[in-house]
Amino acid sequence: MKHIFTFLFSLFITGFAFAQTPMQTTVEYNGQKYPCYLVEYNLPPDETENVIKNKLKSEGYNAEKSKGFLVYRNVRLKDLNSSEAQDVFFKIERKSRKEKDKSLVTMIAAKSGVIPEDKVKGAKSIANIEPSANSVSFIKSFENGINLQTHNLVVSAQEEEVATAEKKLKSLQDAQVKLEKKIKDYQSDLEKNKKDQENQTGEIAKQKTLLDQKKTETIVE
Repeated sequence: MKHIFTFLFSLFITGFAFAQTPMQTTVEYNGQKYPCYLVEYNLPPDETENVIKNKLKSEGYNAEKSKGFLVYRNVRLKDLNSSEAQDVFFKIERKSRKEKDKSLVTMIAAKSGVIPEDKVKGAKSIANIEPSANSVSFIKSFENGINLQTHNLVVSAQEEEVATAEKKLKSLQDAQVKLEKKIKDYQSDLEKNKKDQENQTGEIAKQKTLLDQKKTETIVE
């Protein structure tokens, strides 16, 4: 928990979860390589995926999953190309085993229909398709959502820290009540013990007096 909080707090201090300019590269989908854009986010993959899905859901689209990608077909997105239907594919994965709190997002965006739904067999070259003109600005449009989610995670982590601290305080307060009760019981036992000692001292004096009397009594023959 402390490791997660430290990581998220560092993101909050820097104020930027969007780590780099999108890089143009290629990725394989369903047997064919396609030109795409790759970007790194300083946010875990599951959180990054939620940001992307929620943004597109707000525009009325839900993803299908195919071959490790989130697939949106025949969509009109204002940050991409609202005048012409597009097909958009996202692959979201952690950066590495050691950097599981960072994610790599690969995005293919092209005119609707140019990326076949069926598996492409025997493809060796990169598909000759034109990426959507606004691909870079579109993938960067997730920056606000990423930063907001980072902020929410920081707040949530701090809330857990507060709750943990409050729980510990409550435990200490409960322990104090128990200890105070024990002290009160011990004090009561102590007072009783003192009275018992006084009574016992009186009893000893009484018995010694009787003993002295017995010693001085005349022996009757």
